[in-house]
Amino acid sequence: MEKLRVNLINSLEFYEKCLHGKGSENSFRYELMQPLKTMWDYLNVPLKAATPNGYDVVMASEMLGIWTPRKSIQQVSDNLSKLIETRIFEEYEEVIKKGVREFENIGYSIPLEEINLSILLGDEDSREMETNKGYSGFGGIPGYIMLMVVPNEFNKNRLKSALAHEFNHNVRFTFEPFNHGDVTVEEYLVIEGLAECFAEEIYGREFIGPWVENFDEEEMEYSREVIKEGRKTKGFAEVSAYMFGDEVAKKQGYNPVGLSANAGYTIGYHLVKEYLAKSKRSIAEATITPSGEIIRVSEFFN
Repeated sequence: MEKLRVNLINSLEFYEKCLHGKGSENSFRYELMQPLKTMWDYLNVPLKAATPNGYDVVMASEMLGIWTPRKSIQQVSDNLSKLIETRIFEEYEEVIKKGVREFENIGYSIPLEEINLSILLGDEDSREMETNKGYSGFGGIPGYIMLMVVPNEFNKNRLKSALAHEFNHNVRFTFEPFNHGDVTVEEYLVIEGLAECFAEEIYGREFIGPWVENFDEEEMEYSREVIKEGRKTKGFAEVSAYMFGDEVAKKQGYNPVGLSANAGYTIGYHLVKEYLAKSKRSIAEATITPSGEIIRVSEFFN
């Protein structure tokens, strides 16, 4: 396998500029987000809206829980040094190398030449950040990863695991592309279950994300049955209600389906664990296995 390049976008330089009063919406667009333009283009998000206050990369970033210069600079003052102290800016390459080795071990050549990585400060006021205990990520477009962080005691040692999770998405979507309009509940379960099991394989159960809940047996069985009934449901908005649970569904305008927070992520994780146990395959092998086969072999909904 040829070496997979990791291009780290210099977000630290941008934040230092912000602290010296030189950060603006335009510098956010053209210095921090321009290197991700191919990703934003794929998502139909312009760097700058055609009309004032229109939908653009600043608004989209805020929706994802990313700090922008429209928010208080005090957040940067409070959190930048804490983010640096997590050491993720020193350790990101080793995370990707470890991930690549998992696939080298099964003889699989990842069809990517480079990954463009941006490690960003999250917005303390964001419901997205609050729900996920101060960190989140996006790896839905192969070759691009964003990690968003409001650093705290819970997440400071989990950022490598989160990056491994997003790296798995990158690899998975080169094998079985994500279809926003046609994705089914069961496909989304597999996507998220694979990513979290991959992160767990590399960094351990103790660093698993807060999106995998500790459901008791009754809650597990209930969630499994609700999701089983809706597992062929299609479309990102409809599927999101199953993945994120009723509280998020209501806030984002989706129809609630009677599930607790992160139910889909939790069920997806256990579904993939069942597949791995029954198939005796590695998590890397599972990552390049069709969703339908993972569902079938797992017997999770039988």
